[in-house]
Amino acid sequence: MHDATDMQLLRQYADGNSDDAFATLVSRHVNLVYSAAFRKTGNPHAAEKITQAVFIILAQKAGRISDKTILPGWLYQTARLTAASFLKREIRRARREQEASMPTELHSTAPDETWQQLAPLLEDAMGQLGETDRAAVVLRFFGGKSFAEVATASGVTENAAKKRVNRALEKLHRYFSKRGVRSTTDIIARAISAHSVQAAPAALVKSVTAVAIAKGAAASGSTLTLIKGALKLMAWSQAKTAIVAGAVVLLAAGTTTVTNQVRHTPPRQTGRLKLPTGNATPMIVYSYSRCGVILASDGSLWSWGEERSGWPVLGLANSRNTVSLRRIGNETDWVDVAADDSHCLAVKSDGTIWAWGGNFRHQLGDGTTTTRTTPVPSVPGNDWKQVAAGGSATSFAIKKDGTLWAWGHQYAGPAGNGPIKDDIEAVQVDTSTSWTKIWAGSIQTVGLQADGSLWFWGSLTGDANDTNVFLVPTRISPDTNWADACFGYFTVFAIKSDGTLWSWGLEANFYTHADASSNAIPMQVGTDNDWQACASSPGCFYHILTKKDGSLWALDASEHRRVKPAAEYKPVKLRKIDLRKDIAAVAAGGDDMGVVLTRDGEVWTWGAVLGEHSPKDFEGPKGEHLNPKCRSVDKPWQLSNIDSTE
Repeated sequence: MHDATDMQLLRQYADGNSDDAFATLVSRHVNLVYSAAFRKTGNPHAAEKITQAVFIILAQKAGRISDKTILPGWLYQTARLTAASFLKREIRRARREQEASMPTELHSTAPDETWQQLAPLLEDAMGQLGETDRAAVVLRFFGGKSFAEVATASGVTENAAKKRVNRALEKLHRYFSKRGVRSTTDIIARAISAHSVQAAPAALVKSVTAVAIAKGAAASGSTLTLIKGALKLMAWSQAKTAIVAGAVVLLAAGTTTVTNQVRHTPPRQTGRLKLPTGNATPMIVYSYSRCGVILASDGSLWSWGEERSGWPVLGLANSRNTVSLRRIGNETDWVDVAADDSHCLAVKSDGTIWAWGGNFRHQLGDGTTTTRTTPVPSVPGNDWKQVAAGGSATSFAIKKDGTLWAWGHQYAGPAGNGPIKDDIEAVQVDTSTSWTKIWAGSIQTVGLQADGSLWFWGSLTGDANDTNVFLVPTRISPDTNWADACFGYFTVFAIKSDGTLWSWGLEANFYTHADASSNAIPMQVGTDNDWQACASSPGCFYHILTKKDGSLWALDASEHRRVKPAAEYKPVKLRKIDLRKDIAAVAAGGDDMGVVLTRDGEVWTWGAVLGEHSPKDFEGPKGEHLNPKCRSVDKPWQLSNIDSTE
């Protein structure tokens, strides 16, 4: 019986009144339910009552639960809603009576600092996830299931299961960040895996089983009242989902004309239509926080967009969103810039590094954890030449002597010692003096050396428990003709000097059309041999490629943002972008956004319109994190700029 699946056991109980089958289900999942209830209430007695109520509800509904239901996810959601019902009636009184005398057992068994911050928020954060995402997280991190097991339970491919789990982690990360928890997706995954499920009291299994099998006939009046309240919340939750789904259908059916009109209408702007020009090498970088930073050729810095992740990555002090480019400071001696979802780095012509944004992992390099809304001096020295900012609050920089240094949160130990840690000061990465370029992703890093060799470290798949983790720079191939690189959704793209395009990582097979078993090694994308540069952003599915003739091409895999059976995806193809300009710099982000800077200072963009959402648009009425969609303009339009010094 212990080898039977959850749904087999539930059917044995519902159809054959098998008490043993139900007892096995209780024994299998009681720790999950009890832990969720205890985290929510902080009261072990309440957690036991909630656990009993959840399994009574399971017994009552056993015959009506669909075979497609992922039972751990259903039990977790029921526990969450039942605990909410309990809190509504009793938590104030219970906390007044017990806070002074009762130690928090959960924290005593989980000394990890990050977990202590996550635990009180976890159930509310999980409540923000959709049913399928929540079930995947419960299976993977609460239940310790492999991706193959998550895929089987969810009825999707293993790659789709990985995608679902990783995206759910990104949503949790945003939720926690908005509430002051300074962490990363991999740390969140590890913390939940290690601490989310605690052992329930030994006698609880027997008592819960006995009362639940009787469908609650022997339950106390307070437990029955609790069940009644929980069932009301469950009914409302299901109705709310149906209402939202119906609204989406109505909107899809009734606003086609409006949507088509909006897709051709850029926002109203004021200001000039050309940035100042000069002799510096221009750059554009995109932040997953939905903003961009441009280094103009006169050495000035400009930004536009919004701050979805809550950190002041725009570098504009009190300005938190703007649809027009606005100047950062008044300096004209910037030579390099980098951005991620929480912070930005930039280098001046005097070799100093400056930084702004979030600083919760010492990623700004100023020796503090103070958030900075405008550029401040970063790590000491005046011999720096290039910087890179990673999505896990990681910072890298190359010195003029060819050495590579890192600070902030280090997923792979930069000194080769492997453990995840935070470095307050810059630490040298291996002993090479030949580094010429560095690219930082979320938990992936790629570096180019002077001999044309390309090196990789971090996680190949983006999974916190990935077996393909490289803790030190590892050469990805014997070739010595690599020239450029960029990141996608835990996928790396790289161009060789012969003009060929290559890819490896979690979903490289979407682009290479090779078997997924080859994703750990570089495989060629297409057969063209005239590629010059590539641009995309970590965590994104939209990529822009430049050919040697100056033409722009989009490699759009945005369809893969939605999880569905593999056979339903269309092959990823290249599409030429109709923009006949003398292009100096290119960037891409999200699932459709592209931006270019021309040599005469024009800035053209298309896809998602950045900067129309203010900070309040990302927070719901109950403090929950929202993720409003950007409207999209499918044809290139010109960004204006406003100089703050004038």
